[in-house]
Amino acid sequence: MTDKSQETDCSNPSFSKRRTLIFGKDSDSIIKAFFGSHAMIAIVILTLITIFLFKESAGFLGLYHKSIREYRLSGLEYVDILKEQRSGYVQLNQYLNDVKAQWIQELKGQGLSRKQIAAIVYSPEANAVFVEYAHAGNDLYAFFKEKMATAIKLRDRHLTYLDLDKTLSGMAEKIEMVKDPGYVLDAGDQAKWIRLLKDTNQKELLDRNTPVQSDRELYLELLRKEYEAFAVNVKPIDFSESIQQVTSGKDQYVEMLNAFAASVNRILAQIDAIDFGNPEIAARAQNFKSLNALYLAQIPHYKNELANWDPSKPVSIWHSLGSFLTGKKWTTASDQQDWYGLLPLLTGSLLISLIALSLAIPLGVGAAIYVNQIAGPAERNFIKPYIEFISAIPSVVIGFFGVVVFGEAIRQLSQLDFLQWVPFFPIQERLNAFTAGCLLALMAIPTIFTLAEDAINNIPSKFTEASLAMGASKLQTTFSIVVPAALSGIISAIMLGFGRVIGETMVVLLCAGNRIKIPDFTKGLGVFFEPVHTMTGIIAQEMGEVVRESLHYRALFMIGVVLFFISLLINYSAQWVVRKYNKIDY
Repeated sequence: MTDKSQETDCSNPSFSKRRTLIFGKDSDSIIKAFFGSHAMIAIVILTLITIFLFKESAGFLGLYHKSIREYRLSGLEYVDILKEQRSGYVQLNQYLNDVKAQWIQELKGQGLSRKQIAAIVYSPEANAVFVEYAHAGNDLYAFFKEKMATAIKLRDRHLTYLDLDKTLSGMAEKIEMVKDPGYVLDAGDQAKWIRLLKDTNQKELLDRNTPVQSDRELYLELLRKEYEAFAVNVKPIDFSESIQQVTSGKDQYVEMLNAFAASVNRILAQIDAIDFGNPEIAARAQNFKSLNALYLAQIPHYKNELANWDPSKPVSIWHSLGSFLTGKKWTTASDQQDWYGLLPLLTGSLLISLIALSLAIPLGVGAAIYVNQIAGPAERNFIKPYIEFISAIPSVVIGFFGVVVFGEAIRQLSQLDFLQWVPFFPIQERLNAFTAGCLLALMAIPTIFTLAEDAINNIPSKFTEASLAMGASKLQTTFSIVVPAALSGIISAIMLGFGRVIGETMVVLLCAGNRIKIPDFTKGLGVFFEPVHTMTGIIAQEMGEVVRESLHYRALFMIGVVLFFISLLINYSAQWVVRKYNKIDY
């Protein structure tokens, strides 16, 4: 006989009972609304971040265009042509001083006394080269300094005018506000009223402590007089006339260049009379002569640039964009001209990323294949958690490890005698692209490993079973069936690992060396051991010091926009790879 209670329970299961309602919603609706609202919040936040990023960088091109235009109008561009010509001479003079220092060290190694060394190094033949070459460009340097001072003064006068004109506009706006009957005079107006009374010697009103509201017309009249007195000193600069102070003396400068070239040729002819006593030093001296020949051959080019320079040549907005995207200099807080060139930061970021991915891809993907396909359960349970644990280590800790331990270890290793056959060893900088790249590889391995392992794990077991049933070995199945089938996921993992690397900040800021210069790729593999700076590093380093709304401030946000598009491209490419190559019928 069946129990009635059991029949009742079977006929009325628990899920058919009336559910508890909260604010008219059951539990399913509440859970759906909760997670749906979180998704919407994420979308809204991402949208706001994107709008903020583009809003803060929007004024960069206009400000940079204005800066470059003032750079040309003030004559600083003209002065930089003079500076470029002089910089070659300065570098050659440094090279000659290095030859002299090497010669002195060679003589010390021979056991000569200081007096004997001085007699050789400062002989008439040597002085004719080392001393006279150092003084050969004195006239050109004096000319350059004079023109630079004039151009900077002209630029500063123009900037002062802009500041005064802005102040004058503010005074005019204030007058219009006071003229409006609906404008309510406040405490700020009272303070200004007292100052104006003092300036105009209105003792009676001052003694009575008259409030500004009691005599609005007098306050307005005093504001107008202040405006008129101030406007007398606000005069724009006529660049077409002032620029003549910078460009005058071209003929004199050409004569100086000709005299300089003749002097250098005379000095170079006397190098052969010096007995360096060492073939290597003598070869460097001959190389110095060759470098000078190349340098002197550029003088007609500088003459032509100076002759054709036109301060009235228009500067387009696209020129400022090109100066940012292809610029080779990032110079801020300069007394001459600030430059915001992306190229040294972009090449630094890509160089470090190349080093990191070269290490992270084989290690991350290799570990994923081994753990998923080859390792036993004990190995898998040991290896996988430890690799994934690396991602839990704070990046600042990894950065400190690079600064204190890893970078110094690499530098010390490069100084060992048995490694001196390596062309670029020993390295001088412990903080360089290689140090940062190795540490970023350590941070990228967990990302690549986890995503690649998931991609391999998602391959249906029937693929493996069919291959093994046909007589293929485990390794043949892994590398001929499983890995090709998971290739789209593995490539996607690599690209997301690249996004992880190029977006890292703290490690590159601490370990990359922070030298804002395009790496010298002519050094071959030695370029990996040069200090570099990155896009993320420059933002972290300089954002806290810039003036809000300034050109420098907006330039940093422009770098943020570039990083935004790079990240967008990486993620889109990863999705495209998955869609294009993930065509397996499961």
